[in-house]
Amino acid sequence: MAAFAELTQQQVSGELARIYVEICDAYGAPYVSSLQRHFATYPGVLQWAWGVVAPGFHNGLIQQTAWRIARNANQEQALDALSAEQLRDLGVDEAGERTIRNVCENFVRVAPLNLLFAGCIRALLEGAALAENVPASGETGDPDWRAPTPLPPLPAMCDLARLPAPQRALMDTFSTRMGDQVFVPGLYRMLAHWPGYVQHIAPIIGPRLADAGFRQRGEHLAQQIVDAVPMIMAALPKPLPSSASLPAPDQRLRPALLDAIATYRRSSPEMVMVGSLLLQQLPAA
Repeated sequence: MAAFAELTQQQVSGELARIYVEICDAYGAPYVSSLQRHFATYPGVLQWAWGVVAPGFHNGLIQQTAWRIARNANQEQALDALSAEQLRDLGVDEAGERTIRNVCENFVRVAPLNLLFAGCIRALLEGAALAENVPASGETGDPDWRAPTPLPPLPAMCDLARLPAPQRALMDTFSTRMGDQVFVPGLYRMLAHWPGYVQHIAPIIGPRLADAGFRQRGEHLAQQIVDAVPMIMAALPKPLPSSASLPAPDQRLRPALLDAIATYRRSSPEMVMVGSLLLQQLPAA
């Protein structure tokens, strides 16, 4: 199972490390998502992308917009609740239960932001006008806005290649393809620390992931968030602060970047929907 290329928070330094910290602060999350970690593998790309959208994160416009739309659009039917005793039978102790809840809360918080972030970058890569050429939308955000307190640190993502063969095969339930690579979203790679729990949710979540209706609802959620891109672009500073100092990615890189964005457009609504379902299934905190 091939890995999706990325630079972890331990592998970056200098300007990339500073941007990683800024992303964590803006997202209210203890980690940088796979999308940004992948962008960081291309010289200058994350610096350019974050430089474009950062003002919309600093004033809360992107966060408030994405979270509001995701909350209103996500109406999945709840799963049967799990009791604490059932979780213990699945090998999830009390600490593990707290960690699973935290994992799900993180992805429900982060995934809508990635959709709006990626939508803005996609629009620019495809030639959309920069903010100085877009009419003002009237939306400006709040200069005094503060991101929510970051959620607790997350467990490390399991190295799929090091899992026992039966567990590796089970993780294929959650995989999606990007070109010739197989991509398993971080939500499932973290939950893999509890193989009994994953064995329980795989036959429940797997059919949903394969269901056309589920995918359509996810696409509808994603589209509603991406539909806010013109408003966000119109609200960004004029001119964009990075447009002169950081050039847009080379045309030769754009197909790969757009392919990555397309993959995350498929996986991000899934993170919102599945993360919310798993949260609701857990015993009350």
